[in-house]
Amino acid sequence: MKLTINRETLVPIIERTQGVIENKSTTPVLSNFLLSASEKGLRITGTDLDTEMSGYIDNTGIEEYGSITIPAKKFADICKSLPADSLLNIYLDAGSLVVKSARSVFKLTTLPADDFPVLDSINFETRISIPGNTFLDVINQTSYAMAQHDVRYYLNGMFLSIEDGVLTTVATDGHRLACCSMPIGNNKVSEDIKIIIPRKGVHELSRLLSTDSKIPIELQLSDNHIRLHNDNIRFTSKLIDGKYPDYKAAIPANTLHTLDLDRMQIKETLSRVAILSNDKFRGVLLKLTDGTLTIRSNNPERETAEETLDVNYTGDDFEVGFNVNYLLDAINNLSGDSITILLNGVESSTLIKSPDNPASLSVVMPVRL
Repeated sequence: MKLTINRETLVPIIERTQGVIENKSTTPVLSNFLLSASEKGLRITGTDLDTEMSGYIDNTGIEEYGSITIPAKKFADICKSLPADSLLNIYLDAGSLVVKSARSVFKLTTLPADDFPVLDSINFETRISIPGNTFLDVINQTSYAMAQHDVRYYLNGMFLSIEDGVLTTVATDGHRLACCSMPIGNNKVSEDIKIIIPRKGVHELSRLLSTDSKIPIELQLSDNHIRLHNDNIRFTSKLIDGKYPDYKAAIPANTLHTLDLDRMQIKETLSRVAILSNDKFRGVLLKLTDGTLTIRSNNPERETAEETLDVNYTGDDFEVGFNVNYLLDAINNLSGDSITILLNGVESSTLIKSPDNPASLSVVMPVRL
């Protein structure tokens, strides 16, 4: 292997690829990049066995083809530390990879390319094309509700389904749920798709996509993997093998009380009242009376906070408690100027949605205070 490449071309690919690598892996080759130089250009790949990220650089000055693995963090740190617009000469020398730029010379240890696990031989039965910013929206509006390290392993990820021409993403940790849908246009799917993308895979997908890009991305799906092509980056992730719970049953069909609120006003009010909430439980109490909503909090130091808003409510007095973080997460991830909160009883789930985006909703369970 022997090539010449500009630092400004190399560093963005390294930064995107490095995210999937576990630096403290007990398997040395999994802490490495795979560098592959061929007639197509330079390919840089990182993996943790469950997720894989590959970056492609075309029109690279490759003099000799070949493949090798090198320590990812060290290689990334070297490239980032070199001056802007540096020209790097990269080549193999007696089993080491040499990175040379001006008067700087670095020699890195290597491991054989054959030891590196590559996710290439996968049969993707479904391929759909979606605008990148639209797909990012449905991810961001649900991913915040994913569980972390839950014994119910199927909750440690995001459910994705394609039914009747609609792509739906769902996430829940058992205390709150988020759901968002989008039509997939002219894409033809031979059968319904139901998969669970692991938490790390969801976060890497979010990093890859841009809110400003309407350029279609290609999403490939199989029974065990999901793959995304975006510009010169290819991302692949294994899927969680499990059955996702019936999320539709968790969405209340009927509610007793409806509140239409200014989104920023309720967000700021909750944030202020939460300052004096219990640091451990983060509880706030919502009390409804004719025409008013009062939000209260207190803590073990006997400090209290209270704020009252005018609302369009008539009926009996009603109190219900919530984890304020769950309410704020739902409000922050809904779009539009207003939100609608649909309440039931003190033991029934509450539905939060935006009139400006009916395809997205959140469900939050109340707590006892």
